[in-house]
Amino acid sequence: MAGQRMRQLRGMEIVARGGNIRRVSESHYLVRSQNGNGWYKVQWRNTRWICDCPDYEKRREACKHVYAVTFLLKLPHILLTNLNYDLMTCPRCDAKPERIISIGLRRNRSGATRRFKCKECGYKFSDRLGFAKMRNDPLMIIATLDLYFKGLSVRQIQHHLSTVYGCEASHMSPYRWIKKYVELLSRYVNELTPKVGGRWHADDMFVKVNGATGYLWDVLDRKTRYLLVSELTTGRSTEEAYTALKEALTHAGKKANTVVSDGLDSYRKAVKRLRIRRHISRPRFTDPSNNNIVERLHGTLRPRYDLTRGLGGVETGRIMARGVKLYYNFIRPHSALNGKTPSDPAGIKLKGRNRWLALARNASKKNERCSPRLPRHQERTYSPILRRGNRTEDPAPLVLIRPSQVRHKNRLQPVEEKSPKLP
Repeated sequence: MAGQRMRQLRGMEIVARGGNIRRVSESHYLVRSQNGNGWYKVQWRNTRWICDCPDYEKRREACKHVYAVTFLLKLPHILLTNLNYDLMTCPRCDAKPERIISIGLRRNRSGATRRFKCKECGYKFSDRLGFAKMRNDPLMIIATLDLYFKGLSVRQIQHHLSTVYGCEASHMSPYRWIKKYVELLSRYVNELTPKVGGRWHADDMFVKVNGATGYLWDVLDRKTRYLLVSELTTGRSTEEAYTALKEALTHAGKKANTVVSDGLDSYRKAVKRLRIRRHISRPRFTDPSNNNIVERLHGTLRPRYDLTRGLGGVETGRIMARGVKLYYNFIRPHSALNGKTPSDPAGIKLKGRNRWLALARNASKKNERCSPRLPRHQERTYSPILRRGNRTEDPAPLVLIRPSQVRHKNRLQPVEEKSPKLP
């Protein structure tokens, strides 16, 4: 144990010196010999890192060069977790970081993943909560989300990750990360109920969707500047306006007292259909109840949509609209709110400095609590599942399969029930 710790310290020393590690490929690194005898090869083979130094060839265990490579790969995640210590809570019972203990490491190609255990409920989890089964470092995914909704294209993001972080990913990887996490975070945010005021501002904006004209419907709360709805449609009729306002009512959990809009007749009919008390249509610019705040919102969102040079389709546009809504409500500081985000006055508090990370962890915790593991006594019970036989022959006999066998059907074979013997 003492020798292993000494090798870990020497590996950290190699990283701290700088200039001692060269990246050849994703699974191949060169580490300078500390005696000046050249470079040692550290490669990923057969689910482990190996080295051609004498120490590794003798012991067949991790040497200081292997530890140096794993520490180097883990540096972005170490920085991310240390700056957001408050987020290290239990996914099940939300216990504080002081009640979380470390129980070891799990090593893979992207570095060592630390395992934790909660003292309150005994639940075990890893430090990659929110980014499970993702090969790349969580910092790369968070940087991609932040840079994309700040105005960069996916190819510019891919170049940034390659030059700054050494992340050799294609330009499609950032697109897949954006699509996956926008859907994950949107499901979580839609279940939250913001505390908004009674006056809402509604407006629509023209965008290009696959060469045709699309309409982006936005409903903004005046008091908190919280964006309740950002929905993309291909029409501009009363039905689309009614759907946007109804979605705003559902998300806010209350009905607005006043809706301010432009002179589009679809708003008047939709407000009347929803039985909202007051509708201010086409107010003057000098009127205190004008629609300038939602027009200013469109001035903020327009560069992001213009950068794409037209959306590829309705579904792609809706993913973009949901992501822009997340960025506007939870990430972007608002000058009218003294540097706060609209989610703060709306009563939705997020811990930590990195709000993208906080949203990802909270969404993953929600999934963990909604899908608990089966207890052992339930997993051992039998549940009958009838399998179909050949249609030209007699029906297949009743087969009993455990729930664990259903999840691992490729490894376990169901046991066929024996028919009782006749007397």
